[in-house]
Amino acid sequence: MKRIYVLLFVITLISGAFAQQTCNNFWTAISPDGHFIYFSSDRHGDNYEIYRVDIDGFSNLMRLTDSDPTINNYFPSLSPDGSKVVFQQNSYGAKAEIFIMNNDGSDLKQLTNNNVMDGMPSFSPDGLHILFSAWDENNYPEIFTMDLDGTNRVQITKVSGANWQSAPRYNPAGDKIYFLAGYNADDHIVMMDLDGSNWVDITPPNSFGYGEGYFSFSPDGSKIVFYTTHYVGYNKGSDVVIANADGSDWVKLTNVVLKDYSSYPVFHPSDGRIFYSYQPSSGKISIKTMNQDGTSVTDILNCSPVGIDELSAEKENVFYPNPAYNILNINSEDAALIQIYDFNGRLMLQSPTGQVDVSSLTSGIYTIHFLDAFYKTIKTGKLIKK
Repeated sequence: MKRIYVLLFVITLISGAFAQQTCNNFWTAISPDGHFIYFSSDRHGDNYEIYRVDIDGFSNLMRLTDSDPTINNYFPSLSPDGSKVVFQQNSYGAKAEIFIMNNDGSDLKQLTNNNVMDGMPSFSPDGLHILFSAWDENNYPEIFTMDLDGTNRVQITKVSGANWQSAPRYNPAGDKIYFLAGYNADDHIVMMDLDGSNWVDITPPNSFGYGEGYFSFSPDGSKIVFYTTHYVGYNKGSDVVIANADGSDWVKLTNVVLKDYSSYPVFHPSDGRIFYSYQPSSGKISIKTMNQDGTSVTDILNCSPVGIDELSAEKENVFYPNPAYNILNINSEDAALIQIYDFNGRLMLQSPTGQVDVSSLTSGIYTIHFLDAFYKTIKTGKLIKK
């Protein structure tokens, strides 16, 4: 049964920067300990990278990926112990592949490498397997699993024709798989056994253009949140709904106007909040939080390239991102010059502060030195070049 709660939203603007948001922030994942937000953003340029920030949305922002500007990184998902992140590189298509890294962006490894789409990964509750969507021989997505090193790839679903099975997740108990099933643009949520048998509709099948999207579970597994176009219609927006894990008792938490999209909701593991993405009809995608009854809606991410702790420390000689791919940003009021040395102590690059092109450096670990106008070293640090 679907119930609609008409809610009065209390929108709290933490910073005036939100009124002039200049970047997109979306696809939120919360660390299992509840301390960090992982998300995709284009705040450093035209492509999307994976970032981590403290749960307040402002402190200790860290850029975890630093890809070529033609490459996008989406859909971060945390391991049960919070130590690993899996994500999809590139959007839907044959170039989409799955990567894994440590939660600080180090030890990046590619898990899939083929000419079929692989993406939307998530971990099993025991942390031993990765669940994901991939094309079968008909180039329509099905559900697969693999080990953490990318081996033992196993196809779980196999449906003929232009049917899509995508965005899979284990329930917290690990005894069921939930996923999206549909014929092109009419996805709904389905539950099945781990071997792909015994499909159960969690949300009713939809007519073309209406559908449910990305979902997540409450920590105890009793509830799910997801987005739906049921209330506003095809290509007209989406709302966030909370329901029992069996799909009963829908409660509509947002109340969008036409062409606005509330989507990609996730539960905080302990404080009761829901994090979700919001895109107005004309504007950038932001990340908000709300209570589980839809009240106390709050913006939590701006578009600064660094967090508030880093901003306050800019006078203390800051460089980012680290690891770096092509461009290294240097913020310093004291340094006039930076020098970068390799592991053997050889000077590899010297540059004024500001934006430094490090694309000529090979992948590895370097030492960065901040020098004043008299060539005296005032700070050193470790730089990782990808």
